[in-house]
Parts: sequence; C-alpha cells; structure tokens
Amino acid sequence: MLKFQKSLKLTNKMLKIILIAITSFLSFSAQSLTFINNDDSTIEKPQQTSKSIFISDEIYNNFSQLSKAKKIESCGFEYFKPHWKVINQDLAPRILGYNSRMDNKDDVEGVHSRKVFRKYLASITYAMVSEDLQLKEKLFNKLYDWASQDALSATKQCYSSAPPSILRSCEGEWTDPNGQDMSPIKDSTVALEIVMSLNYVYKLYYSDYQLQDKRHEVIKEWFESFYHRIKRADKFYFGNSAGFYFPNIAIKHGKNRNYKDMVKKMVKGLDKWTLDDGSMKDRTTRGNRALWYHHTALGEAFIIMEIAKTANIEISDNLEKKLLKAVELFHDSFLDHSVIEPWAKQRHRGQASNGHQKFNSNLDSVTFNSSWLHIFQMRYPEHRTAKWLKQELSNEARSLRANTVTGVNLACIYKALADN
Repeated sequence: MLKFQKSLKLTNKMLKIILIAITSFLSFSAQSLTFINNDDSTIEKPQQTSKSIFISDEIYNNFSQLSKAKKIESCGFEYFKPHWKVINQDLAPRILGYNSRMDNKDDVEGVHSRKVFRKYLASITYAMVSEDLQLKEKLFNKLYDWASQDALSATKQCYSSAPPSILRSCEGEWTDPNGQDMSPIKDSTVALEIVMSLNYVYKLYYSDYQLQDKRHEVIKEWFESFYHRIKRADKFYFGNSAGFYFPNIAIKHGKNRNYKDMVKKMVKGLDKWTLDDGSMKDRTTRGNRALWYHHTALGEAFIIMEIAKTANIEISDNLEKKLLKAVELFHDSFLDHSVIEPWAKQRHRGQASNGHQKFNSNLDSVTFNSSWLHIFQMRYPEHRTAKWLKQELSNEARSLRANTVTGVNLACIYKALADN
C-alpha cells in the first residue's frame, strides 16, 4: 500500500511536469508564430491614406462641395459636350509603329487611341464638375466595353515586373541619332500610359460606384492583366511617369500594401535630379526642346509633391527651394529663350537650338504634364510665377480638360479650389 501511494505521488508529479512542459511549448509556439507573422512583409496593415495616390480625400471632398456652377466656370466647361463620335471609335487592339522620337504618328497603327483616350478623360472631368450621373453611367459602361474587348492587350510587351525589366526584343531605341529608328518600347509605353491612367481615374471616380455591379470585375481584371507588363520602379528618372514610380505606387496602394517607402524613394530621386541651378537632369539640356522637357519634368515634379503630401511624406525645404528655382527658370526662359541656352546647348538627345526653343507660345494650348501650371497657383499664390500664370492662362486652357498622365484631372480640381 505504501509503495502504491509513493508510486501515485510520483505519477502525479510527472503529470504536472509534463503539463507544464506542454503549456510552455504551446505558449512559445504561439509567440513564435505571432513573431513570424509580424515579420512577414507580405502581411501588412492597411496603408491607404486616400482613394487616390494623387490627391487627398480632403482636397477632393472640398472640390466636390463647390457649387456645380463654380466648378464648370473655373474649368471652362460652360459649352462642353462629350465627343462621342471620337470616343465611340474605341481603343484599338494594339499600338504599333512608333519611332524613337515619336514624330511619326501618322504611320502608327492604333494611334487614334490617344485621341479617344483624351476625349474620354475630358468627358470624365465634365461628368465630375457637372455632377451628371447619366453621363457617369455611360462612361462607366464604355470603360466596361473596352475591358470586355481586352483593348490594347495585343500591343507588344516590352517591360516586365520581373527580370529582365526590358525584354531583349525591345532593346536598342535611339540607334539612329535623329530618333527615326523603329521603337516598339514606345508602343508599349503609350499603351501602358493609357491603361494605367484609366485605372487611376477609375479608382477615384468609380471604385465606390454601384459596388454590386459585375462590370467592376471585368474592368479590374483588364487593368490587372497589364500589371506584369509594368517595369519595376528602381532608379528614378524623368519621363515614363517618373521612371514607372507612379504605376508601381498605385498598384501597391490599390492592394492596400505599404507604398509609402516607395514614395519616399521617389522623392529622394526627385531631390537628386532637381539640380541646384534650377535645371532638371537630362531635361533642361535637350537642345531646341529643352524648354519643353524642362516643363514636362516640372509636371512630374509637382505631381510627385502631391503624391508625397497625400501620403503624409515630408518634403525637405531644400527640395522645395530648388523646385521654385526651376519654376522661375521656366518662367524666364518662356519669355526669353536665351535664358535656357547655357543648358540647351549641351544637346542631350537633342538638336541645336541656336537660341530658339520649340515650345508653344500660347500656354492655353499646352497640354502634356501641364497640371503643375494650376497646382502651382494654388500652392504658391503669392509667387511671381503664380501671378504670371494666372494672367497667361484662361478658363479655356486645354490643360483643364484632362491629364493623360494621372487620369485624375488635378488641373481642374486645383484651379477650382484656387478660384474659390
């Protein structure tokens, strides 16, 4: 009996030890699993600070709350009518035939897609300012039609989100110093710009529209089918939506992934490429097109600034100072082409300027990357260039119609807010 009691005590003691060991193991395993999950970069907390990467919800809501009459007047849409005759020509199956300089549009298959795209974006802007819900639906259905047809999907793929970032069959643009060599990479770039810009405006204007509508699935699948064709954002440069930073940031933003580190890297690149003398690297040195390329670099720069502000990323005082100097260089060079000549004469991928720049003398007619002309007026209303731009630009400015880079018409939104 004594032996049995001792044996029982021993067994109970062993059970307690085993139970403690099991409990400790399970606790350790749970902690380890939690640590592993927290360390897994693929599992992230929601990161979005706004519906769009380009504009904060606060600014967009302030714009939306303006009266319809004020929005229409500020953006010059009093007599606007959607160009359905053009829009209904539809996006082509593919873009094919650009040369490196892109000055042969008459020979390019599917080039009409760019005009269709511009007219569509202008109509989207009009639907926003006029608050026309019937037009909004009609434009949504047109986007669905293009998605259903896999528009532009037959364009040659030249970029890849995985290595190599540029496919070998597309290498070798600018083999002709005058840029007359065929460049499939330009075809690919144009197609991507159209699709991604439509993606950007969809996210702002349609992402919460009739949420149960199955057309959304088709549209999203069409957009996503192009994601693997987009080059990863690595080294910053001007052009191609800031070296493909815009689309890569938008994709991460759309997936609710951490995109802010990428925004910080883009801002760092902008700081490096905006030089102390007010010039923009590899842009202000483009020969007789130096003023044009300087302008387009400013266009990207101020979009980057808006992306950073929307993502709550800090901008250094030094970068802002350099950008203001770059704006003043544009202003002074527009009035006197000789001002930009010290840079232009370097002829980086350009022809001799001889003191004359190929740039439209009417700012109302300048469209590409032109939102900055209006963003600047709202952000820096007392700056001499802002006051000059206000005099030079009218409500008929074509830049108020559409932005083919961002899809979202920042020019119209910021001008309406500045006016009111």
